[in-house]
Amino acid sequence: MNWTPEQRAVIDHPLDAHAVVRAVPGAGKTTTLVGRVARLCERGVDPARIRVVMFNKSIQEHFVARLAATGVPTSGGVGSGGVRVTTFDALGREVLTVAMRKGLTRRLEFDVEGTTKWARAVWPRHRDRFDTADEIAAAVAFWKAHLVSPGRAAFPSEPALVEAYREVEALRVSGDLVRVAFEDMVRTAVGVLGQHPRLLGPIDHVLVDEFQDVNPGRVELIRRLAHPGTAILAVGDEDQGVNEWCGAHPRYFRDFADTFPWLPTRTYPLTRSFRFGAAVAAAANGVIGHNVERAAVRVVGGGQTPGVVREVEDVADAVLKLLAEGWAAYEVAVLYRGRTQGAAALAALAAAGVPMRTDDISLLTRGRGPELALAYLRYATSDAPVTFDEVWPVVWAPDRYIQKEAFGKQVAKHGGRGLLAVLRDRSLAAELGQGRGALNALTELARLLESMGRASTAGVALDRLLAEVDVEAQLRARLRAEKDQELAIATFHAVHALLRGLKVRPAEAAGALENLDPTFNRRADECVWASTIHKAKGLEWRCVVLPGLIEGACPAERRGHVAGTLEEPDGVAQSPWIEQERRIFYVGLTRAIDQVLLHAPTDSPSRFVAETKGAAWRPPAAVPSVREVTEAMVRRVLREAPALEAPAASGKAWNDDEDDDLAQGWADGDTVDALATAVGRSASAVAARLVRLGLVADRGEARRRG
Repeated sequence: MNWTPEQRAVIDHPLDAHAVVRAVPGAGKTTTLVGRVARLCERGVDPARIRVVMFNKSIQEHFVARLAATGVPTSGGVGSGGVRVTTFDALGREVLTVAMRKGLTRRLEFDVEGTTKWARAVWPRHRDRFDTADEIAAAVAFWKAHLVSPGRAAFPSEPALVEAYREVEALRVSGDLVRVAFEDMVRTAVGVLGQHPRLLGPIDHVLVDEFQDVNPGRVELIRRLAHPGTAILAVGDEDQGVNEWCGAHPRYFRDFADTFPWLPTRTYPLTRSFRFGAAVAAAANGVIGHNVERAAVRVVGGGQTPGVVREVEDVADAVLKLLAEGWAAYEVAVLYRGRTQGAAALAALAAAGVPMRTDDISLLTRGRGPELALAYLRYATSDAPVTFDEVWPVVWAPDRYIQKEAFGKQVAKHGGRGLLAVLRDRSLAAELGQGRGALNALTELARLLESMGRASTAGVALDRLLAEVDVEAQLRARLRAEKDQELAIATFHAVHALLRGLKVRPAEAAGALENLDPTFNRRADECVWASTIHKAKGLEWRCVVLPGLIEGACPAERRGHVAGTLEEPDGVAQSPWIEQERRIFYVGLTRAIDQVLLHAPTDSPSRFVAETKGAAWRPPAAVPSVREVTEAMVRRVLREAPALEAPAASGKAWNDDEDDDLAQGWADGDTVDALATAVGRSASAVAARLVRLGLVADRGEARRRG
């Protein structure tokens, strides 16, 4: 093997010292780790006393195969005589299995999905605070990664989460039975090792991969398995630390010598990237060099080609051009910061007919955004029976003022003939006490649905919907967390764009989305990869496209608070938010072998784009809205879709006198409600008309006056 001098230094590291290896992206750290294990065996270290801990199971299996190819014996379990390679969670489970076998712990029952199930069980008691049980499960996982018990947990802004954590633990532990979920593997093992340290026997060497992703629980697990002579070699890159959301922190690199003080620590760099060349390396250094809380390690591009980093105007166009030039689809990846960006990117690719492998296609078929779009289309085209619970999410809106109880009675009488039949009976609505504004809103909603039903395509139908209804307000009103609101809005607009591209009729929209195949029936090697940057860790492609590089999206805006402890009630200490976001972008950028295509489609480009070029960045005057970001990412779809059709006449048209009254009233400071009363229309219709007249930028601005 032709080792570089840096790799050889790691491989030949002394037996009686710890080592911290700072490996840049593509530095061959896996190969170096294999070489180090082989060298330990050559020096007479018993393979059974060597432990290797990997980030996930697929990497673990790959590493075991690499070791076997060198002739190093590997172990399938405790005491089987070879090098033992596991993930952290498997290592925790191994400790617990040995403890049970030796009768050192209470009866344990493994339930990998337990936290999710228990969170769902307690969620009904907290549904007035949290939209889904996932919020509870995430907080529980965060606390457990930090070894924080319910008694030490704190969250002043969301005390209900602490109570929910206590309830989850009450379900997990009952009598002499302790149930162990995935999130409990390491935490429970640490507790057992506190009473029975070094339970797995003598370990001379522990090699830890992806050390930037360790959390307090994982660090403590290593400490309690080690004996005073155990040498630890940690490999990773704090610049690729993107998992602070689940307890990881780059400080474990900086604090390594103090955390494992029983042997001296040496630090080694692996600075040459075999993945990419000088251009990508320069861009990567330009970006990550802006972070302060890091070691000053510079990437040296050692790839086969210099590489290219450039900007593109449209994601789908850029990918199609690569494929037309002869690139294999599997050589291309589209990597987005988060699901809000991902929805638009997936819609743009699917509408353009780009075959892709992705785990995120449900963004376009499930969830509040797609569900609301499909509900409007369904009620516009069907007279099938409806129930109150089905139609209320469509009928209710903040500016319609429809009385819920009265509307329930309307549905009870006419729901068997579809929503339009319910909306059309104005007399019944009046008898049941609906006010004038509500009556107008019901009538206008009926007219809108009729117009949508007559539209030539589902995309045009949704155009008409957005022209008349503040859909974003409807979605925001049903969700508490801002990140969930923005995801719902993004997915609604992404589905709108996709349906415009697919050009299906309104009645066919649900079937089109249900049967949407992102691969277009192509083989895996004929598909582009599309995922979040987080899912791309450890992978590489010849070309990487980074879409939606806009301030507020990448870097994302910080949302909410961090769970805390009694010692840190305002939240467990984390590194600066912008540094976390920059590391995520850096990981995406450095997945590329040859080309990086940066997509910054608005007047508010991400600061990271400027940093790749070493250019100055000026903060934008305003951060674009979710809708603006989404539409900027699907410009190709909007450009190629048919021109908007004027809706067929569907009710009373606005006249000049009404427009004059609106303009004068708005200038005089009247509220939307007052104007609606004056002209005899719904507040929603008035807000939409104010936008059409150019008196406000959007319906949200109109609503804020009241």
